[in-house]
Amino acid sequence: MDAVVLRAFGNSENLRLESVPEPTVGPGEVLLRVRACGVCYHDVINRRGQLPRTSVPAILGHEVAGDVIVVGPGVQGWGVGDRAATLQRLSCGSCPICLSGRPTLCKKDARFFGEEIPGGYASLMAAPVAGLGRVPAGLSWEAAATACCTTGTAVHVVRTRGRVRPGEVVLVTGASGGVGLSAVQLARLDGARVLAVTSSASKVEALEAAGAHEVIVSPNLDFAAEVRRRSGGDGVNVVLEIVGSATFAQSLRCIAPGGRLVVVGNLVTRDVTLNPGLVIVKELEIIGAFATDQAELEEALKLTADRSIQPFISEALPLADAALAHTRLEQRGVAGRIVLVPRAAA
Repeated sequence: MDAVVLRAFGNSENLRLESVPEPTVGPGEVLLRVRACGVCYHDVINRRGQLPRTSVPAILGHEVAGDVIVVGPGVQGWGVGDRAATLQRLSCGSCPICLSGRPTLCKKDARFFGEEIPGGYASLMAAPVAGLGRVPAGLSWEAAATACCTTGTAVHVVRTRGRVRPGEVVLVTGASGGVGLSAVQLARLDGARVLAVTSSASKVEALEAAGAHEVIVSPNLDFAAEVRRRSGGDGVNVVLEIVGSATFAQSLRCIAPGGRLVVVGNLVTRDVTLNPGLVIVKELEIIGAFATDQAELEEALKLTADRSIQPFISEALPLADAALAHTRLEQRGVAGRIVLVPRAAA
């Protein structure tokens, strides 16, 4: 089968199309014909060797949609021809933390597609059914592939962790990426006033189309004063921090008393400075947000299928162009998601 294989960590040129053996299907797994695979900035970080659970050679890709062509031993409820999309990562479903309703924190089975599990930069992928959701009829493969990591993460960030309420003011950093565009739409759908930050004027149109009430262009990421001005001087109730360390200090300065900072992205790994006194006197909440769970994936697929959330697919590229997709992401030239389409599914 065709697969883009990473044999050494490093530059995007290390992603090369190869012919490799088809995967075998084990107990509890199905074989998917990959119809589309989204390219996430997580993949770029992974390719560089900055995720410790990935070893080379590796097949990246955790945003996968396709149809079942083989059902493995012990699998119930799935059949050949079923349409499926992946979660980012698995959970065991039976440990105390899963039973407490926090499956994204499971440590018993924390395998991630594209890391421990060979991912969707391929024409075929063996997938544990515990990591799959059902794709509604009529939903495009490209939209289904990106639903979990973009809209699913937005559901986790806006609703589950951020607890955004009608009438609140919400700031989204890194707003022009796939997660950001979904978060802008969902926060507005849930009744918030949404401010979006982007480093590029070329991405304003996409953010306005997503429903941002105001877009702040800040090439140097020095946006706190402008955010406070546009929020009447008080600051915002919630910041959805998708960029991470590069904007953390600015985001913290934007928060109104009693506000919440939800950290879901960290594009550049480095430490940040935090003044505990600011957190104390303003009674701020700093909240981590990790991955989408099964219920949130189902919600994301429904929101996408009924057009409550519009997927922003910037481009569909052949699987062989994975390196080009990574280069464009690193150059900050993408609004939304690039999707890879294997040759057999083209």
